[in-house]
Amino acid sequence: MTTPLALSLAAARRGRRLHAYSPAEAPGDPYVVQAEVAGLLGTQVAGWKTGFGPDRTPIAGPIFAADMRENGGTYRLVPGETVLVEVELAIRLARDLPAGRVWSIDDVLAATGEMLVGVELIGTRYAEPDSAPFAARLADNLNNGAYVAGESARDFAGFDRFAPVMRLWIDGALVADHPGVHPDGDPLTGVAAWASAQADRLGGLRAGQVITTGSLNKPAPISGDAKIEAELMGLGRVRLDIRA
Repeated sequence: MTTPLALSLAAARRGRRLHAYSPAEAPGDPYVVQAEVAGLLGTQVAGWKTGFGPDRTPIAGPIFAADMRENGGTYRLVPGETVLVEVELAIRLARDLPAGRVWSIDDVLAATGEMLVGVELIGTRYAEPDSAPFAARLADNLNNGAYVAGESARDFAGFDRFAPVMRLWIDGALVADHPGVHPDGDPLTGVAAWASAQADRLGGLRAGQVITTGSLNKPAPISGDAKIEAELMGLGRVRLDIRA
């Protein structure tokens, strides 16, 4: 039997509307809800966002294929929606990282086909996100609204992933220009931790998927039309148009 929260989240996505979360929809296992929503929508997993929960437990949210945007593409806001723009370092896997063993950062690098710059739009299907508990937000793909994968490098041995120069422009105005230092130090810390603890119900980390690592900038709120451009020096640029 499909959980009530999965039905509500899928309906909100289909109807392009925000959902009023109810405590009666408490998700139980958030990863079950993620998989149920994917099944209801008939979408595939194109990537993952990885990180740590409030208690430092490794966590991940799927990035559905329907939520991926091409570099230079467009994202249309749901009525009443505000998204947060995050510039992120990501990898594209060249081979699977199957569950059931411990994976190190070196293992992750060995499985990486390319390293890329991306922009994640932090978005939610909830009308009042603060009213939803963390488990419900994890069930909602860990607040992934959309993701655009930008330019990349297959030869990334010389790339400084610890403090690359990061720039963000909104409507042509430079709003961030500083070293892109990740809160975990090495941006791949969360990827390796999740790879070692995989608990999803969607097939895990697979070749071809984009794995993104978390924000390198102070998230920028957008609630109307905007042109986004970002750069990680040494990897390239990424562009996205947001439309209300």
